[in-house]
Amino acid sequence: MRYTMMPTTLPSVNEINKQIEKLCASEEFKSKLLICKLLRYLIKETIEGREDKLKGFTIAIEVFNKDHHFDSDKDPLVRIHAGRLRRMLKMHYAGIGKNDPIRIDIPKGRYIPFFSFNNPSLDEQIGTTIAQNNSTLGPTVVVLPFKNLAGNADKDYFALGLAEELSVELTKFEELTIFGSTPFANQNISEADKNEFIISKGIRFIIDGGVHWAGNKIKLLVKLTDTLKGEQIWADRYTVELTPDNIFEVQEKISSEVSCILGSEYGIILQRLSLESKRVKPKDIDTFDAILKFHYYQACQSPESAMQAFTALQHVLSKENDSGLATAMLAGLHVSLYLLDMPNAAYSLEQLHILSEKAFKLAPNSFMVRLVLAIKYFINNEKDRFLNEVEKCLSMNSKSPLRLGNVGQYLSLYGEWERGKLILDRVMQMNVSYPAYLLGPTTLYYYRKKEYDKALKEANQYDTPFWGPMLKAATLGQLNRLSEAEVSIAHLKQLKPNFENEATYLISRFVKEDELVEHVIEGLKKAGMII
Repeated sequence: MRYTMMPTTLPSVNEINKQIEKLCASEEFKSKLLICKLLRYLIKETIEGREDKLKGFTIAIEVFNKDHHFDSDKDPLVRIHAGRLRRMLKMHYAGIGKNDPIRIDIPKGRYIPFFSFNNPSLDEQIGTTIAQNNSTLGPTVVVLPFKNLAGNADKDYFALGLAEELSVELTKFEELTIFGSTPFANQNISEADKNEFIISKGIRFIIDGGVHWAGNKIKLLVKLTDTLKGEQIWADRYTVELTPDNIFEVQEKISSEVSCILGSEYGIILQRLSLESKRVKPKDIDTFDAILKFHYYQACQSPESAMQAFTALQHVLSKENDSGLATAMLAGLHVSLYLLDMPNAAYSLEQLHILSEKAFKLAPNSFMVRLVLAIKYFINNEKDRFLNEVEKCLSMNSKSPLRLGNVGQYLSLYGEWERGKLILDRVMQMNVSYPAYLLGPTTLYYYRKKEYDKALKEANQYDTPFWGPMLKAATLGQLNRLSEAEVSIAHLKQLKPNFENEATYLISRFVKEDELVEHVIEGLKKAGMII
């Protein structure tokens, strides 16, 4: 059976204006004159290419008749009304506007609206069909060709190239299964055929959008749709100046940014699936649920999340022991237990050796598998083998903030500080969310250079047990801020009561430079610890 896909084009200006009039004439909007004025202003500025000027200050002057002394940081007037408008739009489309042809949304935290065709009945039909044909839906993603809205075929190359570049960037995230835009590049392919492909492959997420040209500028709308839920869950707009010399650079930059927002371990797709995974009963856990629980542990390291990840990974591997990725992740959990000197650390070290070798036999080309091997060599003090594995990891060109961050972390701790810090900086710049434990090596980077104020700034954001309070105490000791150091020392002793007797041994598990180990201990002694 065939269905019609939601169009990938964007609404015309005339269609958007009709929708505005319909909204402002509706019962919930018609008495809210100021809200309608705000809506009309935001849309007019966006349509006419001035969306970059939609700031709280400008809106306050143009819509709310404030003078030039208005301070948007102190006065929440614009934020309050924008929040109200955002909620009213959401309620409209959930109720009487469910079948409106055009949907207008204003993303939280921004004032720039975006527009899309609204066809919930078709979306729901697609999602129902996919769900019926696939008992479990993992992170399967298709990137449809971006629509060239310029009206002339000689601009097709950019829209199609952008979609293809985004497909390539997304393949660098190991957990995702990506279907590229190439099968849909033929302009004559029907919407029904696209839909049939999506259903047959069990594709959960669709990425598409459109490119509009305005002189030497392009305006790009990218959106993400969840086919199972029948809803658009993310969209963003990019305006870029284009020259003959920067076309490929622009494609790469936008594709790189969008792929990180959507595809990383801390991106929108895996976050959405993680929420669903939390509701899965232990007996129903599959490999992907276990992988999600591993990522959750990495994001918020706690005894509870560690136990959930362990239980899930052991459960799936007892049923299906051929997943190299899941095997490597279980080895990664044992790495954490060993390096943090948790109970049965010796057993965890033994399991790391067994599981890392098994994972390599199952999936030798997996970034995660090679990373676990590298960490094993790190722990064994085999520097040449460690560096060799790191080079293999980097040659895979992954964009995973978790895995690349681990590479930067262990490179730094093995004395390759500048190279490691460069990788860590890149990970942190490209990803709003990244593992908090990556701040450990950045703290040490500044500490070893005796830039203690910078080290403390990093340490204040670093909460990994027991290293967080330990590095903070050492840094505060070097700064002679002893009363503050007492608090960190008390926290450290609570987490690791015998730390003073084992300090050198525990720090040396992570830090491979004897001089730096002594430097850290010096700071702890200045803070008041007896080592």
